[in-house]
Amino acid sequence: MHFPFPGIGVVFSIEGLGGGYYDYRAWKLFMKHISPRQLGSCALVEGDTAATLYGPANEFCIGIYGLKLDRTLVRKVFEPLDDPGFAPFHRRFIEKLALDDQPLPLRGNIDALGRLVTDEWTWEDHSLCLEAGWGYAPRQVPADLNPSFRAQLEALRQPRSDERRVV
Repeated sequence: MHFPFPGIGVVFSIEGLGGGYYDYRAWKLFMKHISPRQLGSCALVEGDTAATLYGPANEFCIGIYGLKLDRTLVRKVFEPLDDPGFAPFHRRFIEKLALDDQPLPLRGNIDALGRLVTDEWTWEDHSLCLEAGWGYAPRQVPADLNPSFRAQLEALRQPRSDERRVV
């Protein structure tokens, strides 16, 4: 996906993430180590890298594009980490030019209030945001959403600060 502003991708090892549900595990790691406020308003893309789909790699990427994205900060956050699941250091990042050529669909956006905005509510996004303390503001919510999830979602929709955690 091409965006006309700066971008960087954080790469994960699918094997290191344990195989099945690796995308969920990658997002969990990503959200654990960086906050929406650090990213600012941005677009988030995700998926298996081209080298995974068409070549020998076994990697998943979360890409960030934003007009005021601080790519140096993203590198500083993710470079020193040794959590299982991150790609080896020499393959951990995909820079803008190569990121644009990756087959990564849009997952959502971080809005000016620091919330993950998606087209539709999903249990996965709800759970990830709840655990990581991220805000969550899906555009469409099922009418029959469980009342406890609806109450949590109302709390997640509130503007976020880095220190705030929803329980």
